[in-house]
Amino acid sequence: MRGERVDSPRLPGGDLVSALFDREVMGLADRGGGSNLIGDRWADLAADYASTWQGTERRIHADDPERLRIVRVDRLDATPRIAAIASKRGLQNPDLVLIAERGERHILQAADAKFSVETARAKQVSSDVVCGLLDLRELLPELLPGIDTNPVVEQGVFLSPDYPLTHLMLRRRHGIVRTTVRPEEVVFVPVDPAGFWDGVAGATIMEPLAAIDDLPVKTSESLMAGVYYFRLARAAVGFWLDANKPLLLHNDALEVDEVAVRHEAASRGRQARSAIESIRRWDSEVQTIRNQRAAVDQVAALPIPGRELRPMAARIAAAAGAEPPSANQVRRRLGAWYRGELRKRLGPVQPPVANLQAVLEQVAAAGRDLAPRTEREFERIVLELMAERDHSIEGDASAYSSRSAEERAP
Repeated sequence: MRGERVDSPRLPGGDLVSALFDREVMGLADRGGGSNLIGDRWADLAADYASTWQGTERRIHADDPERLRIVRVDRLDATPRIAAIASKRGLQNPDLVLIAERGERHILQAADAKFSVETARAKQVSSDVVCGLLDLRELLPELLPGIDTNPVVEQGVFLSPDYPLTHLMLRRRHGIVRTTVRPEEVVFVPVDPAGFWDGVAGATIMEPLAAIDDLPVKTSESLMAGVYYFRLARAAVGFWLDANKPLLLHNDALEVDEVAVRHEAASRGRQARSAIESIRRWDSEVQTIRNQRAAVDQVAALPIPGRELRPMAARIAAAAGAEPPSANQVRRRLGAWYRGELRKRLGPVQPPVANLQAVLEQVAAAGRDLAPRTEREFERIVLELMAERDHSIEGDASAYSSRSAEERAP
């Protein structure tokens, strides 16, 4: 494992650790979903590592004298329904639950994958969290099947990468936020710096960016270097998307051309003294297109002010003798209809445009033409949402009536 200190004037803050905690870099990376992609990759790698414990003996806590046999490792984060139902009830759910046995009793322990150990909080893997999940099994039969009704639930652990930054944060106790967990609460998972990025979207863009700085460590050898240049790579992806998405957006799902982004990153790098300088210039240039899109969005806004949606819906509902639907539901559905009508008339409007004022005038004219239809569409949507709600209530009542009949049957 390489040392943690890499100094270079090409890095934000002058060294690799400072660059990894640079808020500007993190913000730019998240334009391209950098944090989520790293988190998702780590969740998979941590789950794969924990799965190797099945059938082995390990200590529930690092300082326990007794080893217990792990009979199963359940991955909860692979079932979105668990997180959705737990969230509705104010519960957290860990990524994994380790299931061991002591005699006839099950021993349960939560485990959460944390790529950045300073974000770990003990309550996320507490025994209360697991007990709360056990109470959901009537709603979620797929959750922790085969576990007895009174298992022993232990305080959980975190799975973090065994690389210099994790250990530094546990010693220093502060990264972006204060580190609160102790080393004995963390399982250090071995990491292959090169293999970490296998199949991760945007990883091929790291190389031309890293070549600009030419650090003494390579992304294939240092996970710290890999994380830094992956963040810059995802920033580049975000810039490419911002530069290529239509100005008049409507359900657009643009597929990233990673080869094109890589080529542009390499081309821009030839005129830059550092990778971060290249990224900053790129961001500044794309801001012109973002400004154009924001201007189009402003003119393409619904002609009915948001503050009027609720009272208008209430009047329509009162005339029908019913409760009005949610104003947010009405806004979403009406907004989708309105934006779709604008797209039919004007097309996507590809960026950049040379004469923004002319485009804005076209959008405004189309909006004025649509205004009378928008009010009629508003009424139709309110009535439609009320009908859908009433149908749903009737369906629930019918199901309840059927269950009651079954319960009354001898």
